[in-house]
Amino acid sequence: MEDFFLDIVYKNKTVRFRVVNPEAPLSSLMANLRHAVGSDGRLIFDFPSIDSTGAPIDYFFGKEDPDVHEVRVLRPRIGKEDQTLADYHINNGDRLFLVPDPFPG
Repeated sequence: MEDFFLDIVYKNKTVRFRVVNPEAPLSSLMANLRHAVGSDGRLIFDFPSIDSTGAPIDYFFGKEDPDVHEVRVLRPRIGKEDQTLADYHINNGDRLFLVPDPFPG
């Protein structure tokens, strides 16, 4: 199987990530990304877990809709079904955005 890469964008920083299992649920990919460390041993992205008001923050992948130039959130679950990159037609080399989503506590 050939390597599968995604360009992940967060706060004006773009990092190319190799996805070991492109068929994994989005929630697993996000968990791996949250704990990904660079060659310097530090976390690649700094994910605050709470916002300025103290509300917990969840993160989702988002993909730009080329027709309206708006980032659409890729929901990790629809009903009881875990969603994967394939469910959203994400391909090797695509650019995804990290979208913070504060939820009321």
